[in-house]
Amino acid sequence: MIRQFVLLFALFVAMTDALVSPKIGLDLKPASITLKRGLPDYKSESVELNSLLAGKKVIILTVPGAFTPGCSKSHLPSFVNSFDELKQKGIDSIICTATNDAHVMRFWGENQNCRDKVTMLSDDGGALVDFMGEVKQEPCMKRSNRYTMVVDDGVISGWFPGVGTDGVKAPENAWAPNVLANL
Repeated sequence: MIRQFVLLFALFVAMTDALVSPKIGLDLKPASITLKRGLPDYKSESVELNSLLAGKKVIILTVPGAFTPGCSKSHLPSFVNSFDELKQKGIDSIICTATNDAHVMRFWGENQNCRDKVTMLSDDGGALVDFMGEVKQEPCMKRSNRYTMVVDDGVISGWFPGVGTDGVKAPENAWAPNVLANL
């Protein structure tokens, strides 16, 4: 009986830790993640994430899907609207990723007036999603859980998941005001 209790308690701690454990200190460099940028004339180019992170302080917001309601009304706009404040806090650049293709990300960025504020990149192969362990499998495609991270020279220094410590959805945790308050 005691052994079963100890095993159940260990399982509970592991599950709780998985929900609340920040990924602070995780080094993205060894992953060699390639994303895609949509270009005019329906072309795209591969972009090595490491090249965008080297020597910089970067915010990466990862959303479940381009043009989806919460991502379009709140998550992405919060960073577009807070761009100047984030720059003042030492952020060099902001990247938004989703598992949509590069062209969808490009047009969504245009729709959201991202211009030179937020770089829109496709994680269409799910490399970043898989590396981060943030897969949200849906019937239509692999998507990412909602989160935002601050990355210093390739190492995560701030982690803001779209869920609370109780595992309940709390998308506002991943929005710019919360990130700003914690920089």
